[in-house]
Amino acid sequence: MSATEWNYPSSSKPNLETPIKPSWMGVIDNTARRMLDIVLSVIGILLLFPLFVWIAVRIKHDSPGPIFYRGLRAGKDGRTFYILKFRTMFERSESYQGPRVTARDDTRITPFGHWLRDTKLNEFPQLWNVLLGEMSLVGPRPEDVQIAAQWPAELAREVLSVRPGVTSPASVLYRDEEKLLKTNHVMDSYLKDIMPSKLRLDQLYVRYRTVLADLDVIFWTMVVLLPTLKGYTVPEHLLYRGPLSLFIGRYLGWFLIDMLVSFAAIGTAGVIWRMNAVLDLGITLALGVAFVFAVLFSLLNSLLGINRVNWRRARAGEVMELAVSSGVVSILVFIFNLFWMSGPLLPPAMLLIASMFSFMGSVAVRYRLRLVTGLATRWIQLRGNTTMRSFGERVLIIGAGELGQFAASMLRTRSQAQAFSIVGMLDDDPQKIGSRIESCEVVGRIKDIPGLVRKHDVGVILYAISNIEPHEQSYILSLCKATPARTIIIPDILMAFRAHLPQDEVERDVLFNQVLENTTIDRETGANNRFHFIRLAEGELPRSRRYGRPLSVIMFSVDCDAGLDTEIDRSTQDPRVLQWVVDKAHKVIRSVDILGRYNTNHFAILLPETGLPDAEHVADRLRQAITSEPVNMGYTALRLSMKAGVVMAGENIPDATTLLETAEKVMEADLHQA
Repeated sequence: MSATEWNYPSSSKPNLETPIKPSWMGVIDNTARRMLDIVLSVIGILLLFPLFVWIAVRIKHDSPGPIFYRGLRAGKDGRTFYILKFRTMFERSESYQGPRVTARDDTRITPFGHWLRDTKLNEFPQLWNVLLGEMSLVGPRPEDVQIAAQWPAELAREVLSVRPGVTSPASVLYRDEEKLLKTNHVMDSYLKDIMPSKLRLDQLYVRYRTVLADLDVIFWTMVVLLPTLKGYTVPEHLLYRGPLSLFIGRYLGWFLIDMLVSFAAIGTAGVIWRMNAVLDLGITLALGVAFVFAVLFSLLNSLLGINRVNWRRARAGEVMELAVSSGVVSILVFIFNLFWMSGPLLPPAMLLIASMFSFMGSVAVRYRLRLVTGLATRWIQLRGNTTMRSFGERVLIIGAGELGQFAASMLRTRSQAQAFSIVGMLDDDPQKIGSRIESCEVVGRIKDIPGLVRKHDVGVILYAISNIEPHEQSYILSLCKATPARTIIIPDILMAFRAHLPQDEVERDVLFNQVLENTTIDRETGANNRFHFIRLAEGELPRSRRYGRPLSVIMFSVDCDAGLDTEIDRSTQDPRVLQWVVDKAHKVIRSVDILGRYNTNHFAILLPETGLPDAEHVADRLRQAITSEPVNMGYTALRLSMKAGVVMAGENIPDATTLLETAEKVMEADLHQA
C-alpha cells in the first residue's frame, strides 16, 4: 500500500473528502501549534542526537536488522504516512504477520526492545515525522490503517481532522497498554476493552484542544515517564486542563486583567482629580500602584478561593466576595500610601476614588457575559410581543411563588435562554399582578390562561404550584389542557428528585408511590392515563393470545345532550363531569377490568376474558348508567349523551395501538364490531 492510499471497507468509509474546516480561531491555534512543533522537534532532535546514536548501536548489537521500523499509519484527513520508531522486534517474517498490537510478553520483542518500550524511547524518532508535518507533538495517537478502517465514519472524520501526535491524553492514561492486553487474545482485548476508551479520549481532545492544553499533555507525559512517578495515575480531567492552563486561566490571566483595570481606574481618578486640583501623575507611578494593587488582589483572591469561581455561571452573591477582597486590598494600599517615607504618593481621596473604580471594573470584567445577556434580555422584553415571538418557544408559568421562580431561573440558563422565551407568570394574588418576579412580569390571573395562550401563541405551560387543593388543581389543569399548549408539571419533577433524597425510608416509600401515581393516573379523574392504559393493553393482548382467551375493548365518549348551546357543551370537559362519568363506569365494570382516560372526553375499558356479546352487554349497561340521570353542576343539571364502540381482539389486530384505534373508529360510528 502506498503512502497516500487507504482502502476502507465500503460499509465504514468515512467522508474524508470534505474534511472539517477550522474556524479563524482554529487557524490561529493551528499556526501556533505548528510553529511550536517545528521549534521543539528541531531542539529535540539536536539534543537527543547522541542518545539516538547510542540506541542505534545497541539495536545493531542486540539483533540483526534495521535500526528503524517504518509502519503505515492513518494520518490527518485520511492520508497515510510511515511512522518512524526504533526497531524493538526481531527481523523475522512472524514479526510482520502477527497481531497489529503488542502485549508485554510478546515473543517477537527483542531483549533491548523491552527496555525501549518500557522507557518509551522507541517513540522518539517520531520527532522527524513532526518536523515533516506528518505528525504533531500532541494529538490522537496514529492508528494502524487496518484498525482505523473499522472506526465508524463520523468518528473517523472527527479524530482524523487533526494531525496525529507523538503523545496524547490517551497515551498518558494508557501508557502501560501492553500490560493490559491478554497475550492469547491480543486483538480482541484491544478492540473491545481499550480502543473504545482511547477513541473517546481522542474525541474529547480534538473538541477541546488548545496550545496550552498541549503543553499540559507534554508536561504530564514527562511526569509519568520519570521512574519514581511511573505509578502515578493522572486524573483524566487534568489532561485537558492541566497545571499550565489552570495557572494562566485562574492566576496569570486575571492578574494581567486586574492590573489593566487598576491602571485604568487610577488614570480615570487622576483625570477627575485634575479638574479641581493640580496633579502630576507619571505613568511609572500609575503602573507601580496598579501592579501592587493587582498583586495583592490576586493573592487575596487565591487565598479566598475566588479564582476558582466560574464567572460565566457565577451567582450574583459572588460579588460580595469580590467586594471583601477589593476592600481589604484598598485598605492596605491606602495605609501603604499614607505612611510612605517621603509623604503620600497619591492624594488619599483620589486613591479612594481609584479603589472604587477598580472594584467596579473588576466586577464588570468578571460578570461581563451576564451583564450583556441581562441587557439583551431586557431589550427584547422592552421591544414588545411582536419581536419576542422570534426568540424561541413561548412559555407561560402558572404560579409566581417559589416553584415559579425556580422554573423561570431554569429557563434563563445559557443553554435554555435561546430555546425558550417567557411570556410571563400567572397568579391569583392581587399584590403580585403587574409586578416583576425573577425578571418575569406577572401578566394576569389563572382564569386568563386560554386568552394568554391564544394572544402570545404559547407552546409550553409550566404548572408551578405545590400547595393547592385537589379540586383547584384539577380546575387549573383543565384550563391548561383545553389549550393547544403542552403542559409540564413542575411539582412532579421536584417530587421525583426528593424521592431520591428522603429523610427516612418511610418518606422514600411515600414519595415514590406519589411519583408512580402521578405518572400512571389521570389527575382529573383518577383513571389510568392514556400512556399507562396503552402499556397495560400491550401486556394483556399477548396474554390473551397465549392462553386462547378473549379480550374486548369498549371505547366511549360523553357529550352534552343534543340541543344545548356551545357554552354548556364545554362543561363535558369540567373535572366534576369527568369524575362523575368515571364513578359510574367503576360501578358497572368488574375489579379485573381496566379503565383509562384515552382523550379529553374519550374513555376506554379493557375487558380481559370477555367475548364480544358480553362486552356489548357491559356497554349497554354503561350507556344506561350515564344517560339515565343528569349530572348536578350546582348551577344547572347537565344531561349527557354517549357514543360507544366495542371491539374484540382478533388475528387481524397485530398490537394494542391498532386495537384501540379500531375501537375509536367504531365508536365514532357508534357501532359494535368483532
